[in-house]
Amino acid sequence: MPPGRIAILGATSTVGRAIAAEYARGGRDLLLCGRSLGEVERVAQDLSLRYGVAAEACLLDPDLPDYPQVLWRLEGGRPLGGVVWAIGTMSAAAGGGGPDEIRETTWVNFGAAVAAIEGVLPAVDPKGFIVLLSSVAGERGRRKNYVYGAAKAALTTYGQGLNHRLAGRGPRVTVVQLGVVDSQMTWGMSGGPAGADPERVARAIVQAVRAGKGRVHVPAVWGPIMLLLRLVPESVFNRLQV
Repeated sequence: MPPGRIAILGATSTVGRAIAAEYARGGRDLLLCGRSLGEVERVAQDLSLRYGVAAEACLLDPDLPDYPQVLWRLEGGRPLGGVVWAIGTMSAAAGGGGPDEIRETTWVNFGAAVAAIEGVLPAVDPKGFIVLLSSVAGERGRRKNYVYGAAKAALTTYGQGLNHRLAGRGPRVTVVQLGVVDSQMTWGMSGGPAGADPERVARAIVQAVRAGKGRVHVPAVWGPIMLLLRLVPESVFNRLQV
């Protein structure tokens, strides 16, 4: 892995913070970005004290009008060894909610991610990496969260296309199909045996990056689960309460 800071876009999210801690544990300096500068600064200070690494805090909120300018400022900084996109949102309403909720869901989970990655891409070392946190929700549309799933499906396709574009001449792209993780966004959801704690998820993601994987299910058990779910005939699937 090349030198340079690891940028965590969404460092205050449960999974984003766990990934930041995993890289800090390995001695990597960090650029931590999130929607609440005060919270990001606390995370940066905590990781710096615990692991003795340099950790810079940065405000990065997709809902703010200066979002593109912030991304260009990031690009103009020191070279990055890798970038992790860990920002996401999911409506509690069935399907996707009203127009405002749908707009928020599709922008934050897809549009903002594309803007961020394209904005910082020139600053990433060609031998570095890009991680996109997608979701198993994007592998088959379900009545409970199909707008969120559609946004994540688009993010997965974007990541695969970007990996194809950069193959052999740019950073490696790893798309992570996340299952249910113990986090604020999934609070109250039943993950059953396929659920995972954030630290376990972070370790699996870092290992996948090191192995050069283009796409990975985390936890791994979600791979066969989603394969079976995709094979269920539509006539049967429409009767399932999933």
